[in-house]
Amino acid sequence: MTAPSKVSGSSRARISAARTLKPRRYPVSDGAPVEVVEDGAGIAGRLAWLAARLTVRPTLAIGSQLSFVPWPWGLIDFAFRAVAPIPGTVRATIGLAHCSALLVRARGVLPADGTHRVVLYLHGGAFLTCGVHSHGRMATMISRYADAPVLVMNYRMVPRHSVGQAIEDCLAGWRWLRGQGYGPDQIVVVGDSAGGYLALALAERLLAEGEEPAALVSMSPLMQLQAGPKLAHPNIGCDAMFPPKAFEALVGLIARAAARRVVDGRPEEVFEPLDHVGPGLPRTLIHVSGSEVLLYDARLAARRLAAAGVPVEVRIWPGQMHVFQICAPLVPEATRSLRQIGEYIREATG
Repeated sequence: MTAPSKVSGSSRARISAARTLKPRRYPVSDGAPVEVVEDGAGIAGRLAWLAARLTVRPTLAIGSQLSFVPWPWGLIDFAFRAVAPIPGTVRATIGLAHCSALLVRARGVLPADGTHRVVLYLHGGAFLTCGVHSHGRMATMISRYADAPVLVMNYRMVPRHSVGQAIEDCLAGWRWLRGQGYGPDQIVVVGDSAGGYLALALAERLLAEGEEPAALVSMSPLMQLQAGPKLAHPNIGCDAMFPPKAFEALVGLIARAAARRVVDGRPEEVFEPLDHVGPGLPRTLIHVSGSEVLLYDARLAARRLAAAGVPVEVRIWPGQMHVFQICAPLVPEATRSLRQIGEYIREATG
C-alpha cells in the first residue's frame, strides 16, 4: 500500500467535502484548483534527478547556446528503437495524412474497436524530439493502468514544421479515433511536457467544433511559451533538466518555425493556449515535480482552468525530475503516478 498523501491546508476542506458527498479517490475542484502534495522522492527518484542534472541539463545548456545548429533531433527517438517493448504489448502503426501514430495496448487490453475507452497520447520533447519509441513503454503502462488502448502521435516537429502543424496532426489523431467509433466521452487526451501544451490546444480546438474529450491529463506540462515568468521562478536553479537559456532558445525556434509557415496569406501566429481558456473544457489532472520550473506552468494552468469553471487537480511530487513517469518501474513514485493517472482515466470514462 502507498503512504497517504500530504494535502495543502487550503485543499483539505474541499477534499473532505467531496468525499462526504460521494466516496472518490480523486477530488474534483469547485471553483478553485485542488492541490495535493505527494510524498517526497525515494532513493531511486533522487538518483534519477541527479543523473538528469549531470547529463541532460549540461547538454541542453550547450544546445541552447547553439540553437541555430541543425541538431539531429530525430536520433533520440531512433535510438529508442533498440529498447524492447514490455512483454505482451500489442503495437500497430497507423498512417495519417501528414504523420503517423503508434497504437499501443498492454496485455489483456481490448482492441481499439470503439466499444470501450481510449487514450490519445501527445508526447513531449520540446516540440523538437522524442516520439513513439521514446514514449512507447510509458504508453504501455498507461494502457495497462487505464485498461485502454493508447494512440501515440508522431506529430510533425520544430524546426522543420511549426507548432500549428503539430496541433493539426493531433487533431487528425482525434478524428481517426472518432472514425473508429469512439465518442468524445470515451477519449482521454494525455500529454507530457510539450504534449501538455498540445493537449490543451487540441481541447480548445475541439471545443470550437462542438466536441469535448472525457478528460485531459498532463505530466510536467509546458503550458505557456512565454519564457520570462519561468526564468523568475525559484525552481530555475534546482530544475534537473532545464537551464535558463533553454526556454529562451525554444521560444526562438518556435517563432522562426511559425514565421516560415504562411496561413491565409500571413505568417502563422504563435499560439498561447492559456490565453484562450474558457468554460466547457474537460476536467483536467496535472502531475508535476515540485522541483521543476514547469511547476509554474502547472499552477498557472490550474488557476485559469478553475476560474473558467473547469474541475482541475494538481498533484505535486517533490524531488522528482521533469516527466519522472518515464522512469517507471525503476522509480516507485513514477509507477504510483501512472497508476493514479490510469485510475483517473477510468473514472472519467466510467
